[in-house]
Amino acid sequence: MIETSQRDVVFTPFMLRVRDLLEGGDRRAPLRLQASSLHPIAESHDEWFYLRARSEQVLAEANAMIGSRAEPLGLEDEYGTGHLSFILRRGGRAARISLGQTGRQAWVEIHRPYAGDLRAVQPEDPGVLEDLVVELLSEEPVSDVAMGEDRS
Repeated sequence: MIETSQRDVVFTPFMLRVRDLLEGGDRRAPLRLQASSLHPIAESHDEWFYLRARSEQVLAEANAMIGSRAEPLGLEDEYGTGHLSFILRRGGRAARISLGQTGRQAWVEIHRPYAGDLRAVQPEDPGVLEDLVVELLSEEPVSDVAMGEDRS
């Protein structure tokens, strides 16, 4: 356990979690995911937009703790595909968060090729972004995913 200093009060709990991970602690947590399901377009757009905006904050906090110790995380907006998508990336690992639409319904989907996702999944809550970033930072293989109920 790392000793707490006065400067630690300016760090968020997530920043401290990233620092612990970089110093060798296992701070991974199973991602809380559920099968993607259809929702009204406005609801899915709001969820996707919140995840995109929150991703900027989460990556900024993580990269502040990484400093020059490791490769930083990146965020890339996908364009020219006809879909709203963004990618969180570090090295060879990348997670794509996209919005799909059919008729008057839509869904949010996370795709993690490095994890061997076999079906379309969405986050149970926005806190999954922090766990996803820790997963991207980790050198360990991915195996633990907490799957919730499909609430369609």
